[in-house]
Amino acid sequence: DFQRQLRLRRARGLLVAGHSAAEAAAQAGFADQSHFHRWFVRCFGVTPGTFQRAASPDSRRTPQP
Repeated sequence: DFQRQLRLRRARGLLVAGHSAAEAAAQAGFADQSHFHRWFVRCFGVTPGTFQRAASPDSRRTPQP
């Protein structure tokens, strides 16, 4: 539903900003982390942790010779 999509997008932004999955879930309005995790995977196809690692600036760096 629309509200859930908004909460998931907010949580995704918090993850990109460096917040933990637990913090993102709570601040986005999810009752518990397992509920957040389940819906995050359904919506985005990856776990919150995997998403956060892929979105971190360190993961986008090109290795230096």
